[in-house]
Amino acid sequence: MISLKQSQKSVLSVIFLALFFITGRIFVWKPDESGNLQQGNPQDQIAELYETTSQSQTTTTTTVTTTTVTTTTTTTAFSSFTLIPPDSVVTYNPDTVAPTDSLAGTTTLTTSTTTTTVPVTTTAAETEPLQTEPAAPEGYFNDALFIGDSRMVGIASYSPIEGATYFATVGLGTYKIDTATSEVPGTEGQTFAQVLGAKPYGKVYIMLGINELGMDFGVTMQNVDNLIARIRTASPDAKIILMANLHVAAGRHYSDAIVNNTKINQFNALLAAKADNQTVWYLDVNPVFDDADGCLDAQYTSDNTHPYAKYYITWSEWLTHHVF
Repeated sequence: MISLKQSQKSVLSVIFLALFFITGRIFVWKPDESGNLQQGNPQDQIAELYETTSQSQTTTTTTVTTTTVTTTTTTTAFSSFTLIPPDSVVTYNPDTVAPTDSLAGTTTLTTSTTTTTVPVTTTAAETEPLQTEPAAPEGYFNDALFIGDSRMVGIASYSPIEGATYFATVGLGTYKIDTATSEVPGTEGQTFAQVLGAKPYGKVYIMLGINELGMDFGVTMQNVDNLIARIRTASPDAKIILMANLHVAAGRHYSDAIVNNTKINQFNALLAAKADNQTVWYLDVNPVFDDADGCLDAQYTSDNTHPYAKYYITWSEWLTHHVF
């Protein structure tokens, strides 16, 4: 009986030992697919836990002004990588926050700006062609009165037309016609009423408006009508010539919200509409001084508004070749 039990123990020992080797091969010495034991940098084992994000956000802003359309395209490229712990998830919204120090990575901001300049429409109001001659006959301007602002002061000071009378002062406008006094030779210190009543005029040239571009055009046009009526009362046979306001150069046109060629052309068009070519005429000198874009050519001015002194001679000569 005892021998049998020992035999059983021996068999059980053999069976146990066999089972031990079998389980050890399965659970302890398992090779990888290539037959090599798994080894290396433990960080390589979790490479899939690295998240690489690359997002591109484009913002387009369009600014429209009277003359310039500027389109700015800002492209923000966010590039970051983050080690995500196995037990948590990190999310990053590039629209709200920038990467913090806890997120290893970089952020690149690239801005691209494209500017398109659209030339302003500065075509003067169309009117019927004026009569032109090689030069006005002698004495033609003896009964002419020129009324105007600083540009007219320039004509009177640097190239006065022989025989003409001038009432001009810097900053003159229709609303100041009765409070200002002339500051040019021949009428200096006189009021408009004094100059207008000094003699009957056969021709009256009016160049006003640039100092009133920020005012209500309707009110200013009524002032022009009143001025014409006053001239008619004082000189019933006078021909009225409404002179266009000279354009400003591009340097001022594109930077001044009030004194620019868009407003000047609008004002000039209202003046031109008053011309009937029988008693009232419209006279536009701008084609003489304009550049290709309809602005006062920069070569003729130092302040973007007034011609150099020598170009008032050109202006006066041009006037003497336009008779009515």
